Amino acid sequence: MNMESCNTWQCVNSFAPWIAAFGNITISGLAYWLSVRDKVIRVDSRLSIAQLAGNDPTTLNRWAYQISFINIGARPVTITYFEWHHKSHPFGRLQRKMTFPHMDQRFSLLCTKFPAKLTDGEQGQVFHPIDFFKSMDKSADFLFAENAFIAFYRISTFNIFLTTSVGKTKKVKITRGLRNEIWKQYKGISTIPV
Repeated sequence: MNMESCNTWQCVNSFAPWIAAFGNITISGLAYWLSVRDKVIRVDSRLSIAQLAGNDPTTLNRWAYQISFINIGARPVTITYFEWHHKSHPFGRLQRKMTFPHMDQRFSLLCTKFPAKLTDGEQGQVFHPIDFFKSMDKSADFLFAENAFIAFYRISTFNIFLTTSVGKTKKVKITRGLRNEIWKQYKGISTIPV
């Protein structure tokens, strides 16, 4: 049968097995995805700068770094802690630091206590003071190195990871604008009061 003489349902029926095969593969893939979707840990987290009320609850006059995290999956997740990761220099080995913001009396009531169990849609947050990087012990060993090139490298490449009770880690989103703000704080030209 050539295509010129194909003016009946024979032409349409010749494609029916291909369409059925494609539909079968699509439906099988969708069914598999729906079956494993509820077993995957899905957490959205980000580092940002927040403005909070200070001594006067009607005035937002206190700045802080905020790590916020929310469970966006159906599976409950328990966040056990978070870690800061950085390399001391481009060829250095990875260094990890844990911080305990809930022990800072200025923010302890605002911080989510760990381990934090989150069901679908629940969220938590921890706060660090805006002068966190400058005021910490041995700040030169963390992001604010004495050498400006090394400090720029560390600020540009550091990451934060949330660790869950099942051993999975989730990377915290850090925008370029926030990294630029941390660099401005290092250079002493930030417009945010410390």
